[in-house]
Amino acid sequence: MIWVAWRQHRTQAITALALFCVLAVFSVAVGSYIRAVFDSDGLGSCLARSGGADCVGTITSFVNKFSGPGSVILPVTLATFAIPGVFGAVSGAPLLGRELEQGTWRLAWSQTVPRTRWLVTKLTVVIGGLIVFGAAATAVMTWFHEPLDRVSTRLLLPAFQLEGPVLTCSLLCSFGLAVLYGLLLRNTIGAAVAAYFTWEVPTAVVAMLNGPIRILPTATMRLPCRAGCPGVTSSSSPPVTGHIGDLVLGVTRSGSQAIVTYLPASRFWTTQLIASGLYLVIAAVTLATAVWLLHRRTT
Repeated sequence: MIWVAWRQHRTQAITALALFCVLAVFSVAVGSYIRAVFDSDGLGSCLARSGGADCVGTITSFVNKFSGPGSVILPVTLATFAIPGVFGAVSGAPLLGRELEQGTWRLAWSQTVPRTRWLVTKLTVVIGGLIVFGAAATAVMTWFHEPLDRVSTRLLLPAFQLEGPVLTCSLLCSFGLAVLYGLLLRNTIGAAVAAYFTWEVPTAVVAMLNGPIRILPTATMRLPCRAGCPGVTSSSSPPVTGHIGDLVLGVTRSGSQAIVTYLPASRFWTTQLIASGLYLVIAAVTLATAVWLLHRRTT
């Protein structure tokens, strides 16, 4: 069964390898350039000396250069956003959809291997490959984005989506949806399209976890300042909290004080686990449903 699974899914495996190589080459080339700019601007020594307080303008310029709409990293960022949804759907849709669409299930499920074991074995092989691919892509993107992480927050996109377990779990979510749709629709292309657009729903929820949808409680601090608190804004870089990585959500003024509402940088991993859990629950439910339906289906 493992050999059969490899034969049927080797195209996706080769595609994943080629995709990772392209992503790695681009990330290393552009990431090296970002590091060169980081060093030439003297940001490393400034951060070590004053935590960024002495180079506010340089930090702002650096972040805008590599995070704006026309930045050089925009292509790789957009590509990595699309990879989990597209690649997961393309990998999962043929697993059952192709067998049912082409009628090969009559041969595949009439052998000595029961259909439930047939599906579980294939799922194990493919999911293992997807986890390896997702972990490797995450490692590359984390290295690529590291200079920006040193002067900005990881609680916002794209860093939040590209670092940590979210990318791999997002990939598994799309895959699980595609497997289930393949069984229900009996059409490979239709299953892939339906899975991708369904995957957009939890992805949109994850994107809002540190914005409109906030599960974790926020922190507040009071800063003394002159009347009107000039220069104390939520978009200040480094953040007005004095700790790079914090996500400032709002600043209100009260006399000679500014009340800052923010998410500490330490919430990154907690939010990552919540988002990853959402993706994994959807993946587990869809795959379990597919196994159950296939076990009961007789035609």
